[in-house]
Amino acid sequence: MLTLSYRNCIRLLKTVPICPKPRAIGLHNIPRKEPTLFVYNHISRRVEPLFLAVAAPPDPPIRFFIELTLVGRDLVERTERDLRNSLFSQRLQKKMGGRGPTRRMLDRISGLLTRFLIAQMSRLNFIPVYLHDPQTPEESLRKTRTNRQAFKACLLSLAENIPVAIAPSGGGTHEKAGPLSIPTTVPSLADRLRRQGKELKIVPSVIKEKPGIGKGTYNKYIADRILPYRLFRRLLNTMRIKRYERPSLTVEFLPAVTFTPAKATKTEKLRFVQELQRMLFEALKRD
Repeated sequence: MLTLSYRNCIRLLKTVPICPKPRAIGLHNIPRKEPTLFVYNHISRRVEPLFLAVAAPPDPPIRFFIELTLVGRDLVERTERDLRNSLFSQRLQKKMGGRGPTRRMLDRISGLLTRFLIAQMSRLNFIPVYLHDPQTPEESLRKTRTNRQAFKACLLSLAENIPVAIAPSGGGTHEKAGPLSIPTTVPSLADRLRRQGKELKIVPSVIKEKPGIGKGTYNKYIADRILPYRLFRRLLNTMRIKRYERPSLTVEFLPAVTFTPAKATKTEKLRFVQELQRMLFEALKRD
């Protein structure tokens, strides 16, 4: 199965207009050769990590936390279902599924893309985490084991100055998330690294989309990357024939923050994560 390295994936996404290309702001705020953790807003879609990767420096490659269903080879069926629902509307699936040839075509496309995706996930060195609610005691044990291994892998990468990216609390803003739903992974990582004599630099990374990127606006973002199209739309706008509002996708890297309390309590960790949420939310509200 064909695979691409992290750097080649970034080059491809920057060069070929197959996905929206973000504008990076505040690159000078990203530490170099230090333990660095990117925390980003991640609310309703799964593409924010992609935008972060394209906007950030390609070297060293960032390690991302990713749902186990996207990398577990024993979960191919669930991965294929998620991928199919992401790429094809329910209406189109129903229409194609009503006929033998189109149904087989849909199955082959979905299967091929699923195998390619799983191969890529293994190649890009993501950190698998178990996010969905376990349905059996066996799944509960697997969740505990998987997430413990993810924490260790993240800690090892940071100690070796390999950057990691994570949504600090599943993407909820400080207005939505209550204390019971806020994981304390970020300050716990900082606390463990501090005991090793290292200071974790936490970079709040704010992904802004205007308009929001979805099935209805994706083509608009892609077309805007094609220079002739963009010039033509600007000409029509200048001549007042058809108004053109250029879509805007930015990734803003805020100044790095640290978490340094000695023997931090859970309350201190919760407050820190809530402050990260507030910083992301306030930055999102700014034009």
